[in-house]
Amino acid sequence: MPTITLNKKDVLDLIGRKISDNILKERIPMLGTDLSSITDKEIIVEVFPNRPDILSEEGFARALSSFLGIKKGLKKYKVNKSNYKYKIDSKVKKVRPYAVAAVIKNIKLTDETINSLMQLQEKLHITHGRNRRKVAMGVHDLDKIKFPLTYTTKPPSFKFIPLDFNKEFSLHEILEIHPKGKEFANLLKGFREYPIWLDANNNVLSMPPIINSDLTKITSETKNLFLDITGTDRFAVEQALNILVCACADRNGKIFKVNQYPDLTPKKIKIDFSYINKILGLNLKSPEVKRLLERMGMTLQGSNVLYPAYRTDILNQIDIAEDIAITYGYEKFKPEIPNISTIAEESKFEVFKQKIANLMIGLELQEVSTLHLTDKETQTSLMLNNSEVIQVENSKSSEYDTLRSWLIPSLLHVLKNNKHNEYPQMIFEIGNIFNKNGEFTRLCVMISHSDSNYTEARQILDSLSSNLNIKFSYRETEFPSFIPGRMARVSYKNKDIAYIGEIHPKVLSNYSLENPVACFELNLTELFEFL
Repeated sequence: MPTITLNKKDVLDLIGRKISDNILKERIPMLGTDLSSITDKEIIVEVFPNRPDILSEEGFARALSSFLGIKKGLKKYKVNKSNYKYKIDSKVKKVRPYAVAAVIKNIKLTDETINSLMQLQEKLHITHGRNRRKVAMGVHDLDKIKFPLTYTTKPPSFKFIPLDFNKEFSLHEILEIHPKGKEFANLLKGFREYPIWLDANNNVLSMPPIINSDLTKITSETKNLFLDITGTDRFAVEQALNILVCACADRNGKIFKVNQYPDLTPKKIKIDFSYINKILGLNLKSPEVKRLLERMGMTLQGSNVLYPAYRTDILNQIDIAEDIAITYGYEKFKPEIPNISTIAEESKFEVFKQKIANLMIGLELQEVSTLHLTDKETQTSLMLNNSEVIQVENSKSSEYDTLRSWLIPSLLHVLKNNKHNEYPQMIFEIGNIFNKNGEFTRLCVMISHSDSNYTEARQILDSLSSNLNIKFSYRETEFPSFIPGRMARVSYKNKDIAYIGEIHPKVLSNYSLENPVACFELNLTELFEFL
């Protein structure tokens, strides 16, 4: 969990009330944040990644004030119309396609508030933005910018003065020399041109997701801000903007639209009171539910809960139930032992899976664990595969809108993210996949180094069959994800239960992998039924 250090005086000033350390120590953990320490000057807390809106003094003060009943209910933010405009060049679609922006006026900045704003920016980069891959943001001095703006791309030879430097560098040089360039260069690897924000005078504002221009640097003298957010996921980009502008508004800044953003209209979700009470084991009536929700910065209208646009963690009514439980008080719930009698016995399938895992570890493979949810592109086009997949309805993120139908793409992502580590890389996962026939558990083994090949993968699979005292049969076959002539279907008792082979070079290129990859994927659910 991200740990944030908050200026204690600043938090209390934002709340508008003195609060004793005893109350803070008692109530902060009940808000759903782990309290590390409180001193005369600081409050140090750990925040769950699902609450990026409280990663700053402004957001934390807003949530705590509501939780304590000081400023409860749905907070409204006024968004003013403006003539500020920007256009998105079609060239950015294949690089970093989404961009939103807003203007903040008449904000009073000090060194402390600038530090708070920068901390929020960086914490959002790490958590919500997945280390800038998904979302990156820039904060600029509005008065140094001439509208309209353009979000476009420029070749590596294009030059500007990056933040905290006093001379021009080309975009290529920034990626090679600038500390932020070296740190995040991998996010732009493989592109012929790089994203750039330009104003009407062709002055550079920023090079997302790397660095801002020194021209638009903010100081304690800055009165008006321009905020830009870019990324690869539209919803995540919009959510980040909402969090950032609301934090600025809590500093008495006035929000102005740029194009149609931001949209701070409260979100709505319908709840079933009987469901909420069943989940919580309570018998709450509508007035009590409304009172509890107001302490989480929400309100109730009939059976609809209205919640702020900066709350990115609310997906369905179970999240509403959790917030009600927080304000009701976890300490008030009485633990109950279920009125059932059982005889405990370890699942035979779990014993089988653990045996397989131990065998893989004994063969010097490293176990990994990846998510069930992914995206359609990862499961299909990146793998040169057009097989049918199961997609999630009403997904909040295009990055996690598909249930994985096989493990190999997930493990290729692991290799991609670990290219900087030493080779050979030998990994395995025992995990679930999903298709129209149901849910199945599979074993995937993957080997990557300069000379990895089919034979290596076959040796591991043969070792597995030997330990299980069974014999697999192999027949050559073809599949687009694998090299022709270097792939086989594996069967047991006339049932196809695995495939093994070397990953096709085009797939390796799609994952930016330079070393060959050999692998197999075995259906443990079906194999177990035969044993």
